[in-house]
Amino acid sequence: MKRYILFIMVSVFSLALSAQNVKVTGKVTSASDKESLIGVTVKVKGGQTGAITDYDGNYTINAAKNATLVFSMIGFATKEVAVDGQTTINVTLEDKGSDLNEVVVIGYGTVKKSDLTSSISTVKGAQITEVTTGNAMDALQGKVNGVQIVSAGGPGSQPKVLIRGVTTVNGSDPLYVVDGMPVGTSINFLNNNDIESMEVLKDASAAAIYGTRGSNGVILITTKKGSAGKTRFNFNSSVGFQTLSKPEMAGAGEYEQVFKARYANEGKAPVWNSPKEGYTDAEGTDWWKEVVNSTALVQNYQLGVSGGNDKLVYSLSAGYFRNNSQYKVGYWDKINIRLNTEYTFSKYVKFGIDLAPRTESWDDTPNQLNSCMTMDPTTPVFRPESEWTDNVYDRYQRSYNNQTWNPVASVNRPVGHSRQYGMLMTSFLQVTPISGLTFRTQFGANARFQLSDNYTPLFKIDALEKTEASQISRSSEQWVDWNWTNTLNYITTIAKKHNLNVMAGFTSERFADYTVSASREGVPSDIETLREVSAGTTAQKAYGNTSFNTLVSYLGRIMYNYDGRYYLTATMRADGSSKFTKGNKWATFPSVSAAWRVTGEEFMKDQSVVDNLKLRVGWGRVGNQNISNSSTLTLMGTADYVFGGNRAIGTTVSSVGNNKLKWETVEDYDIGIDMAFLRNRLAITADYFIKKSHDMLYNKQNIYALGYPNWNSEVTMNIGEMKATGWELSINWQDKVSELDYNVGVNLSSVKNKAVKLSGDGPIYTGGFNGDQIIRNEDGGEISRFYGYVADGIFQNWTEVYAHTDEHGRIIQPNAKPGDIRFLDLNHDGKLSADDKKYIGNPYPDLMLGFNFGLNYKNWDVSANFYGTFGNDIFNTTKARYSGQNGENVYAGTLQKAWNGEGTSTDIPRLTYSDLNRNYSRVSSFYVEDGSYFRCKMLQVGYTFPKKMLGDVNLRLFLSAQNLFTITGYSGLDPERAAYSSSVIEKGIDNAGYPNPRTFLFGIDLKF
Repeated sequence: MKRYILFIMVSVFSLALSAQNVKVTGKVTSASDKESLIGVTVKVKGGQTGAITDYDGNYTINAAKNATLVFSMIGFATKEVAVDGQTTINVTLEDKGSDLNEVVVIGYGTVKKSDLTSSISTVKGAQITEVTTGNAMDALQGKVNGVQIVSAGGPGSQPKVLIRGVTTVNGSDPLYVVDGMPVGTSINFLNNNDIESMEVLKDASAAAIYGTRGSNGVILITTKKGSAGKTRFNFNSSVGFQTLSKPEMAGAGEYEQVFKARYANEGKAPVWNSPKEGYTDAEGTDWWKEVVNSTALVQNYQLGVSGGNDKLVYSLSAGYFRNNSQYKVGYWDKINIRLNTEYTFSKYVKFGIDLAPRTESWDDTPNQLNSCMTMDPTTPVFRPESEWTDNVYDRYQRSYNNQTWNPVASVNRPVGHSRQYGMLMTSFLQVTPISGLTFRTQFGANARFQLSDNYTPLFKIDALEKTEASQISRSSEQWVDWNWTNTLNYITTIAKKHNLNVMAGFTSERFADYTVSASREGVPSDIETLREVSAGTTAQKAYGNTSFNTLVSYLGRIMYNYDGRYYLTATMRADGSSKFTKGNKWATFPSVSAAWRVTGEEFMKDQSVVDNLKLRVGWGRVGNQNISNSSTLTLMGTADYVFGGNRAIGTTVSSVGNNKLKWETVEDYDIGIDMAFLRNRLAITADYFIKKSHDMLYNKQNIYALGYPNWNSEVTMNIGEMKATGWELSINWQDKVSELDYNVGVNLSSVKNKAVKLSGDGPIYTGGFNGDQIIRNEDGGEISRFYGYVADGIFQNWTEVYAHTDEHGRIIQPNAKPGDIRFLDLNHDGKLSADDKKYIGNPYPDLMLGFNFGLNYKNWDVSANFYGTFGNDIFNTTKARYSGQNGENVYAGTLQKAWNGEGTSTDIPRLTYSDLNRNYSRVSSFYVEDGSYFRCKMLQVGYTFPKKMLGDVNLRLFLSAQNLFTITGYSGLDPERAAYSSSVIEKGIDNAGYPNPRTFLFGIDLKF
């Protein structure tokens, strides 16, 4: 009986104890940015019970009703909270100045910054919206180490992005992934204000999880999400104008003097076609002023609302951006809407959907800057009214003295117009059946439809400036891409020190492209209502095509760290692509990286100098399949034949395929160090990397003798190798002194790009110039270098001309006269030939520098961003504007700058009509200039009204200037624009493209 009584007493006592315990759940967030904190340790004070927050910052722990919970995390102030019988306790931790606990998005997951073993840079949305631009990548210039971003000023132009150098000729653009959905190589469609953060995966150990699409780096974009609580509204807008610096060109008077001097120096009578002589500069036409507007409007508006409760959170935004060109025509605008919702059914199931419809439209921006510079200034815009016809496009005056087309006439003729409609949709279902285990399935679709119209009117200004027939065309193209991703993630901690994060996944993707176009000639009238293809009467043509490819992938990742000291990450991705034939469809892309947090060791505990010291090392492989869908196929196409004078359409071989093609692979090595000092106020990161491609996909010249399908046909082969080697260093300081909060950051990086092996057909020449080529790429050398003659000053007298001989006394430049350029005979054979060429410049910089500065004092804030490149060269073709060749206009001051007697110039040669010495027609170092520059990309001053004035309303006004000033010795329009090129082996040639404008803006940021 006693045993039964004892048993009952123990049971009752146990039940009593159990009744005193509660199950506590909650969420831990950061006080500074309200972001969820993962990896926070939650313990019962004085006990052994503990838990760790998951990816969403959630935790679950059993504790006594009167217990105290201790929340702790490196970089945050420890916080104690009394349970007091509560079952839900949400906690906010104060940041101690370190960003190591910041959540970083990685491929198919997130991780604390402190746990990274790869080279990943993060840029927050607030830094992106500092700059008013149509593409978010423009705002990253100088803010991310190892990333070279080159902008072009035209409306809708997409910046060129190069992450850690060049390893392939098959494009350099990185892969963009928006909320887990790969969207290709452009984010022009995206509203910058919708971006929460951007992560740049720079090395292969980070990007290998994207396999075949990660060879040029990966940029992960996370859009803004709603959060539980009061509904919040925000409105921000910036409106301003852009200006272009005007090149100083000769007026009519100086132009006439230069024109006639060129003939006089040859002892010839000038062929002067202008209607009078003795012009003054005031009498002529300022073509730049006639064509280029002094200002161009740029405007940006965004309205957003967000909120929710513990079940449903939402974020809705709408934005409009428009950028006009500097001409009377040409613009780009876009309208973006985004609805992001997440619904939590229970602690086990969550569902979300993101809908982002958009529309873009643009009128093509004319390319008339070069014509404005070369057009004859003695020529009026219009011919006399007595010569006008009913056709308004015929009324313009043909240039009197050169072959440049009238730029005002060109701008006033119709330009092409395009409209694109699109929808980006992503949806996910997330299931957490047990603590630490998460299954997520996500389906995304990116659909776009584009319609483009072009009309060329019939006009005749001159026999050499006309069209033979009016032409109308319309083309439509549809892209429908979808991606289905399934991942299973498990995170756990074993024995309090072994932290494990395992992910496995499967993805399936499809990319489809549908095109159709039609055109006709002979439109009977220029009125807009007749600008339809059906209005054309002759030369009817039509074209249509369907193209698609698919990609299937298996992926996995293991992340392990021991006690926050030793880290190891391994990933594997297997990709199968429809672009390759059986036997070569699949490739595997592995990576492994490790890190050692030295400051986690016991011997570092008692010191106060170093707050963080982590060593990283990584290796990985990524791939490239950026080839045509039909590269493995030999195709048939249409061809025109003539029988008895009649045209017949037949078929012929249109391209040669290679069914042996396989994946291009890039292998990457990285070693880095992360450091923080002085209570995390000083942070330093350094990396050294080597990237090398294998089996590069290259379009090799087919054997000429085959004539198959034509004499200059190409076939894609795996025959190339390229290598990029470089280093990165970033130094950031942040501090707060009384009411002054400030930060300063410097980014330095350098990359050398080398062609280990190219086509095997010998050097590859690109960049046409007067029947020659500017750039030569060859095995073993750096890519895209200028190759030409060496200009060794100006002959000052006949003695110097006659003294320029070989060892046998033969004059090397028999056509030269005093005032001509001396070119070096490098092989000493007594003549100038291709054998005397050498490398004369490199467009890739030796050093890239970004400098960022920000401060907040009371209600005022100031931020600035600078960017520059150093050691890069530019082949400045616009330097030919000093020659006046073919009657083209010249730079102002040419009469004084050009050689006109001994000792008058050592740089600009004499004025000449025939240029028998080929001063201006040779590819030579005369055109090569130092392209180094340092530019103020953004300077902004803002004021936030005190809360006592507006209550719960937050109102900030700001003034901003972009591209405010540039420090450079370059003489062209824009040293940055010269590096803008679609080909990585043809960089640095300045052909007077649309430069980056100076922009001034007034903005408002309102939250309530």
